[in-house]
Amino acid sequence: MKQLTLIFLSFVLFSTACKSTETRPKIEDRPTIPEPYTIAKAIEEDPENAESYSWIDESDYDNIWIVVDDFPRMVDGLRDFQLRFSRTVNQNPSEDCTALKGERVYYNFVVDENGYISNINDSLDEPNSCLDLVEITIRATEFTPGKIDGQPVSTYFGIPLKF
Repeated sequence: MKQLTLIFLSFVLFSTACKSTETRPKIEDRPTIPEPYTIAKAIEEDPENAESYSWIDESDYDNIWIVVDDFPRMVDGLRDFQLRFSRTVNQNPSEDCTALKGERVYYNFVVDENGYISNINDSLDEPNSCLDLVEITIRATEFTPGKIDGQPVSTYFGIPLKF
């Protein structure tokens, strides 16, 4: 009786294993990783996106990459950045920081070939002294540069921050 039960269970497991491989998508059906491309190529593909990059000099569009092989990373890690961001906002009792409580602000910037930050842009339209303090915190963050084929390149990067 035990042997019959084992044979039955083996048959069930084998049949479900075979069935599951039949339903898997073929390799060509799986999503592919996009090829590296620059801001210029992104605008060429969708001209309506040009306004999104208006804060960057047009002459740099061919030199700033959006998709790279290795994306930039914070040297000290995201946790360290979050702690410094919290400290910056919490230690500033100004009305500007209080007014942003609960808001999500997107910061876009360029990480150059050396890991330095340039061209910081935030998603709010109105000037705010608290945003300026956060910008200083972002500029003080060390990054590893993005890479294509092992070579460092300037990379478009963004961080959403909730106040």
